[in-house]
Amino acid sequence: MAPTNRQQQQLSPSTLDPDQVDADELLAHRYQAGLFDAPYYSAGRLWDDYVPAYRLGQAGQRRHAGRAFADIEPHLAAEWDAVRGQSRLGWVEARGAVEHAWERGAQDVAVPHDGRAGNTGFEDG
Repeated sequence: MAPTNRQQQQLSPSTLDPDQVDADELLAHRYQAGLFDAPYYSAGRLWDDYVPAYRLGQAGQRRHAGRAFADIEPHLAAEWDAVRGQSRLGWVEARGAVEHAWERGAQDVAVPHDGRAGNTGFEDG
């Protein structure tokens, strides 16, 4: 079943910190189009429910680069309640999005960013 317009809710930049708007626009560019087809998507949830999970995955990957997600997952799970904001996701629902962002962050580190044509870091992978 296709998501409703309500489920396709876009970011509201006026309600976010200006620095967060840029970061959240990048998150939207990277993940929003595929959210409703993602294996971790929970029916009835909105984009805004997943944004903090993607943020946590990216931040966790930066803080613990080179470590396996499974090794850090307990720390991220404990951190979820403090960073989830208005998200309606519990850890079980958020976990897949956190791991997705974690894995994408690890891939980005492995991709050279030397200005050559090719992977921009936003392709599905």
